[in-house]
Amino acid sequence: MNLIQLADVLTTCAVDDPWAFDGSDFLETLSRIEMTDGVLQPPFSPEIELNDRFIVVEHAGHVPESSVWGFADRTELEAFILGPAGLTNPFTTFCVAFVDGSYRPFRLLYVDGARDVEFSKAEQLERDPFGHEYPELRLEWLPTARHGS
Repeated sequence: MNLIQLADVLTTCAVDDPWAFDGSDFLETLSRIEMTDGVLQPPFSPEIELNDRFIVVEHAGHVPESSVWGFADRTELEAFILGPAGLTNPFTTFCVAFVDGSYRPFRLLYVDGARDVEFSKAEQLERDPFGHEYPELRLEWLPTARHGS
């Protein structure tokens, strides 16, 4: 998968959430690519091949700025999304995961009292984004139609 293919998929998998990243300005806001074999520096050619099997595109809407992160395995990809720099980070407005060149939708769940609650970026940003905890945060992969490169 190269950058232009990644940008095309980002545009087709956009979420209708008001805080979501629709991918339309991905190449213009791309500031960092970090693959398992090293960091690539701008300017980025749309033809750059992204050879890692597990990729996350992260977007920070307030800058705006996009980053691409490659991982050696699914466990590392999930740890990034769930970690302090991942989707629950108040400055991260969107994360999109790819496995073997295909878009892989997911949701985050956490425990609130005695029930599971789905994490919502819109709700996080509407209330105090810095003061909320997400106990027992976990990632659940969702079924998807096949998107490919």
